[in-house]
Amino acid sequence: MEFQTLENSDIALEPLQPSDYERLFQVGSDPEIWAQHPDANRYQPDGFHVYFTKLMETDMPFLIIDKARHVVIGATSYYQYDAAASHIAIGFTFLAKSYWGGITNRTVKAMLLDHAFQFVDTVIFHVREHNFRSQAALGKLGALKTKAYPAPVDPSTMQFEYEITKVQWRAQQP
Repeated sequence: MEFQTLENSDIALEPLQPSDYERLFQVGSDPEIWAQHPDANRYQPDGFHVYFTKLMETDMPFLIIDKARHVVIGATSYYQYDAAASHIAIGFTFLAKSYWGGITNRTVKAMLLDHAFQFVDTVIFHVREHNFRSQAALGKLGALKTKAYPAPVDPSTMQFEYEITKVQWRAQQP
């Protein structure tokens, strides 16, 4: 799978670099962003450092850039790429609160899905049981909940796995 900058007229997904830490932390330092996340302290320097380190260890982390304003508005990533099984996961996504409720999340996910489906047949998303915003957003994309299991880091909570296939995604596109 090719990992590269992805963009349309409004949004750019640029490969994340270690030097991007400070400008991404400026966006992620809002506690409301992480309120439904099991690591709710990610808005604090120590919590964000753990998140950023995990993000950098994924297959391809991206900064999300608002091209019109020339500002970082969040991050996302591809991870768990498996060419033999023809799947990849998308996650570690967050957006600045001012971009919630509009088309930005769908736009970002559509760019990632369009690119991924050039190389794989299935895209997976992992979401914790209390992250209702992400679950609703995945439903709007047409992803289907396929699994539920105790979360790897905190078995007292459930983690859900959603999937969308290339066939499903392409059938939804105009």
